[in-house]
Amino acid sequence: MDGIRWLAEDCDTYCLLLARGLDLDTLVARLGGEPGDVMPSVTADEAFALAMDEGAVTRLGTCGAWTFSLEHWSAEGMETGTLERVSLGTECVAVLNSGTPPVWFAHARDGEVIEFFEPVEARDALERSEPGETLWGRVAEGLVAAGVPDLTATGSAETALLSLVERHCEVDLPRVSMDRDPHPALLLT
Repeated sequence: MDGIRWLAEDCDTYCLLLARGLDLDTLVARLGGEPGDVMPSVTADEAFALAMDEGAVTRLGTCGAWTFSLEHWSAEGMETGTLERVSLGTECVAVLNSGTPPVWFAHARDGEVIEFFEPVEARDALERSEPGETLWGRVAEGLVAAGVPDLTATGSAETALLSLVERHCEVDLPRVSMDRDPHPALLLT
């Protein structure tokens, strides 16, 4: 099991959006696309070329109870409007590394962004939640327990955040598969 912690090592920038219980067509629609817009077989290298030539692109798939959108060179999945649309009738989480600190975490439920914070703000986020009651509360609680607000290395905070999202969402995006295998993709225009 590779989980998602490897994103911190392999990707200079990324936006990972996870939506609970949505099928791929519904996620595509909520990202602004149509099922016919999905390119069925795109490798990471091809996605990079598309992003350089045509704009934001995301690779898509499912993992356990979650459907994912993984952008390597853009951040549309972290935009408030996107989080609101994707979370209608469900919940979604997003992690963004824009290439410059900080890394960000967002949690939206039923069309509303209910939390948006960077790991060093975990103590403040925890004060807004009952420990263990919400997904973002559990993530914030884990960050505080790991000492993230006091860590100076942003890589450590990022790895801790990804580890907690991986554990609480039970997601595993196989590193080799995401790097080499084709996945459905969507241009985000």
